[in-house]
Amino acid sequence: MANPEKKNFLNKIPLAPLCAAVLLAGFGAGYIAGNLVTMGMVRAEVATIRPVRENLPDYHFISPLLLYNFGEVKPYFEDKTLSAKIGNYIKAQYAGKNAQSISVSVRNFTANRWAGVNQDAQYQPGSMLKVIIMMAYFQEAELDPAILQKQLVYSSATDQETNSLSYDLPTKLVVGSSYSVEDLIRAMIADSDNGAETLLIDNVNRAILNQVYTDLSIPSPDNASSTYTISSGQYMDFLRILYNSTYLTEKYSEEALAIMGQSTYRDGISAGVPSSTTVAQKYGERVDAEGDAVQAVELHDCGIVYPQGTTYAICIMTKGSDIGKLTSIVKNISSLVYNYETGQ
Repeated sequence: MANPEKKNFLNKIPLAPLCAAVLLAGFGAGYIAGNLVTMGMVRAEVATIRPVRENLPDYHFISPLLLYNFGEVKPYFEDKTLSAKIGNYIKAQYAGKNAQSISVSVRNFTANRWAGVNQDAQYQPGSMLKVIIMMAYFQEAELDPAILQKQLVYSSATDQETNSLSYDLPTKLVVGSSYSVEDLIRAMIADSDNGAETLLIDNVNRAILNQVYTDLSIPSPDNASSTYTISSGQYMDFLRILYNSTYLTEKYSEEALAIMGQSTYRDGISAGVPSSTTVAQKYGERVDAEGDAVQAVELHDCGIVYPQGTTYAICIMTKGSDIGKLTSIVKNISSLVYNYETGQ
């Protein structure tokens, strides 16, 4: 027989608090379970962060860090508002048939956030790879500073080699004259001089140049190939390691960006920001033609912008049929990003 006192005691327990206690217990268990699942997802995403290190087989106790690839965590650092603004502008250019392809990568070094559209799209780099040649010489200079004062003669054979390639701009170098490697680097980057590039490539330490490509995890181009491509996202890594001085020493990272800051090309990124704003940049242009008929034009401009209060890198790569329209696109995207990053 049931104990009547126990039965009466149970009947006296308020029903509402009892239900609330049961619900809270259930909610707590669910919260803990859900939190464990969330933490598991976070751990899995954090595990995708991978360091990119120099490939230095001669060292056994160190492994210098170049940068981090953020893997699945990367979306959390995206400035979606800026990405959307860039995306809307690009859509309008496609609708107006002003370009066939546009890729944009932006990295704010001050706020540690990024934005971009079509960052993995591939383009033929043209003169953009001159920065890699500069980096190779500066890395050699870390071992032997005298290399920068070495005199190289611009011979008639080098001139013929330069003119055999389809360049729009003639070289300013004079056949028979000698130039220091340092002056040639400045001409190659600031003026995008193709004669300087040819002379430097013909005399570069190939092992060091190839090592730069290996260290940056990109394939070394075949100079005879016209199919070599690169993306704005990949090129952004060059700008990051120069700004962070994680590949070259502080001295040569500073010098490399200072030379890029002397660029005489003013129609791209620089045209989209106030003239007082420093821009360390490198542009590239490639024209594919059959006879006199232009099949496609590619115009790229990538660099670091230094407005007051912030610093950001921007890489814009474009492809179309009208160089004038592509130039306007690069300028307008640069202006859009500048106004956003500076709060204007």
